[in-house]
Amino acid sequence: MAASIDAPRFEDLVPINELSEAGRNQLRIHLRKGVLRAGNKLSPGHDAADLVYLLSGRLSLVSRGVPEEVRGGMERACQPLFSDRHQGEFAVAETDCILLRVNRQVFTALLSRERTAGVEVVDVDVDETQSSIFRDLYQATINGRLELPPMPEVAMRIQRMAQDPDVGVSEITQVIQTDPVVAGAIMHATNSPLFRAGKPINNIRDAVIRLGFNATQKLAFNIAMRQAFQARSPKTRQHMRELWDRSVDISAIAYVLGRHLKGFDPDRAQLAGLMHEIGTIPILNYLDRHEIHLNDEQLEHTITKLRGMTGVMVLNYWGMDPELVSVAEHAGNWQREHPNPGDYCDLVIVSRLLSGRDAGTGAGLPPLDQVPAFQKLDLGPLDDDMSLGLLKETEQEIAALRNILHG
Repeated sequence: MAASIDAPRFEDLVPINELSEAGRNQLRIHLRKGVLRAGNKLSPGHDAADLVYLLSGRLSLVSRGVPEEVRGGMERACQPLFSDRHQGEFAVAETDCILLRVNRQVFTALLSRERTAGVEVVDVDVDETQSSIFRDLYQATINGRLELPPMPEVAMRIQRMAQDPDVGVSEITQVIQTDPVVAGAIMHATNSPLFRAGKPINNIRDAVIRLGFNATQKLAFNIAMRQAFQARSPKTRQHMRELWDRSVDISAIAYVLGRHLKGFDPDRAQLAGLMHEIGTIPILNYLDRHEIHLNDEQLEHTITKLRGMTGVMVLNYWGMDPELVSVAEHAGNWQREHPNPGDYCDLVIVSRLLSGRDAGTGAGLPPLDQVPAFQKLDLGPLDDDMSLGLLKETEQEIAALRNILHG
């Protein structure tokens, strides 16, 4: 039987409050109440499948050896008792306590469905094959059946850590060490010309200290995103490698531009560059799974038409913020116009153009000074050959950034 809980109380629970009223009503049938008697201990392993909240009573919540008193009705009781890290945490009831357990898997499924629902279907000129692909992708999305790439586990854990003020060097070091690819890239970055200072670093903890906690979080998250670019068949894996390599090149340019522009975070600019073609992943996987074979021209045309819409689906599914979602949706539009100051989408558009010219694939691209995004950014004058002097000055830095992410 579903546990009863007053509506205002339920709406206050974090992260349950991210659901719509309809979503919360669906979740209600998956609630369970229980009693933790005074003196009894509760560990997160007992309830790993649930989000656990204190409704009434008083308990001592211990995290990393530090106790915290939590009472029913206080603001802390609106959050789950245990974090996602589950490192050395437990609770001891000081009085009889009423606990509420929320099925974590059901909550995640409902939230993902809401985040990917309501995607606006715009009028796009597509042929019959493209129309069939998008129709199936869209129907699968609104029904919660679309095989969207999961956010890599390490990236997800780092994202949650960034929102936890109690996380320190030890915690992020432990997470990075669980992934050899991320750990190796962090070590490579620390000993690269970008960050090297003094003697070489030979362990992750020292690397985190040298890079700085915030810089490590952002860099490790960006590196971990590589794991989203996975596929089953050899041919599709090759397309994924090319997609990742192209995204890395653009992200390196975006990082450098972001570092020289006022109001931009270079790490966020790098992430925007990595994510701008994320919508290509479900398209490639769909074609692979259904054994739909397109020639290179058909594949490029299909991806170009659909990746903006599927990119919105992926980043909403991951819970990314609207600014990054906008990058995935509009970064392919060279003539994008908007009334606001230059943003990360403008930065990625310019980075794409610069990357194409740098790679010798700029044929057919619009002149940089005729693109609205370039006019929005204060990047200085173009050289006689229509290139940007800033890139020539930072060639070594861009190369180092590419090497870190290429691995």
